[in-house]
Amino acid sequence: MDRRKFLLGTLVSLGGAPLAQPVYAEGKLFPDPFTLGVASGDVTDSGSVLWTRLAPAPLQANGGMPDIYLNQGVSVDWALSLTQDMSQIIRRGQLTTDSAWAHSVHVEVEGLDAGKTYWYQFVAGGYRSPIGRTKTLPSSNTSIDSARFVTASCQNYSHGHFVAYRHMVDDNPDFVIHLGDYIYDTSFGETFRKHDTETAPTTLDEYRRRHALYKTDKDLQHAHAQIPFFVSIDNHDALEDNDPSKAQQRAAAYQAWYEHMPVRGYQAQGDNHFDIKRRITLGNLAQVSLLDARQFRDTRELCSGDYDANYGFGNYRERCQAVFANERSLLGEAQERWLTGVIRENKKPWNVLASPGPFLPFTYQHKGKDLRYIGAWDAYPANRARVARAFAEAKTGHPLILSGDVHSFWAVDGNRTILPDEQFPLVEFVTSALSANWPPPLAQPVTDNLPNNPQVEFYDPLYRGYLLHDINSKVWTTKARAIDDMKDLHSAVRTLASFQVRQGEPGFRLESLD
Repeated sequence: MDRRKFLLGTLVSLGGAPLAQPVYAEGKLFPDPFTLGVASGDVTDSGSVLWTRLAPAPLQANGGMPDIYLNQGVSVDWALSLTQDMSQIIRRGQLTTDSAWAHSVHVEVEGLDAGKTYWYQFVAGGYRSPIGRTKTLPSSNTSIDSARFVTASCQNYSHGHFVAYRHMVDDNPDFVIHLGDYIYDTSFGETFRKHDTETAPTTLDEYRRRHALYKTDKDLQHAHAQIPFFVSIDNHDALEDNDPSKAQQRAAAYQAWYEHMPVRGYQAQGDNHFDIKRRITLGNLAQVSLLDARQFRDTRELCSGDYDANYGFGNYRERCQAVFANERSLLGEAQERWLTGVIRENKKPWNVLASPGPFLPFTYQHKGKDLRYIGAWDAYPANRARVARAFAEAKTGHPLILSGDVHSFWAVDGNRTILPDEQFPLVEFVTSALSANWPPPLAQPVTDNLPNNPQVEFYDPLYRGYLLHDINSKVWTTKARAIDDMKDLHSAVRTLASFQVRQGEPGFRLESLD
């Protein structure tokens, strides 16, 4: 398939005609192909990516598509409406899927109004998809009173239900930023819900099945159908680091990830590079720089010295001198240059970095040694210092960090770090996992070392959930939304804690505890 023609063909406005009838008038050609639902994402102030994948039996080879479609595509109609009942269609088009892309559909719709809600639907093989809802961002030069969004990360299918998404929809955010670990390569021995296999995926077909399994979760499907998503990649989505010997596996992981996400930026089958970073602008209120913290990072396995494999599963280690090298990077040179430029050029009241992993320092004192988590920015101190310097040099914008990865809720004031050279005038809010557990070997060292880390003013290792952010030009409010029991499909949600950051004031205020 000519990818350029595919994309251009989806951008044509065809007026207000009703949603096209199925291409195949003779009837339904296969079982319902919309088992994985619909989604939207990568929204801008003028566009949105609309997604679905044809997969009648998603865990079977080729998604259960009949053999006749192994080497040919299926015609799919799509439409965008001003109303939920699809009665006021303003855009429509038709495309042909490709088995080489797992019969996934990515419609990049442009020319939309800023800050507006739309509904969309697909038709294929005699079936209509569920109706999805999307919403464009406000124009970057528009004055808006407020905005609301969610940060989330780390959903392990085998550890619990994705019930957090049901409550997320009820919270009615403008969008969700998913910071990574959308899928997991392993269950870590959990058996509450089983993966399709206990073998970690390494091939394209294996990654496709794992993504398809996660997409069968009804709460996840519902959230995707109601809220646009921005998504990044972390280690369980693909690979731990940029290892040239595993380029083929990483390319397989990236392609399967693209095939199941409402995103743009993946150019060709088998491509080992993917443009994931995003600058999200919220009218006159904020800009959020969403990072790719895996694709270009230097290896975390740098120091060959002894470490205690039983302490934090070996993730908390002493830093050798090589860790402090100026050229060592989490982001890669090009992405760092982009990020520091975006931070310095900010003209919004809030200047925000969304990072898959924790940014501010945390020290683990163990057997007389200063250990750090090798999956965080602590393993890339020079890169972190340069990013912090860009925040300091920005003429406008209160800086904030939003992160995930560590399966627990944190609120951190970087001014209060003990070591002077690690004090940063930044506030960081870390979201807990959506469902992945936080076992004692990882959690207890954090609790034990809180006295050595006064910058961590709030830490909760017990609850899974997400962060809900409400902002206006003067006050940023973040709520830790905690699920009572992720193994209960009907579990309630509570606000575990609420934090306020005020323009021009250091730190944050802990407003309430549930």
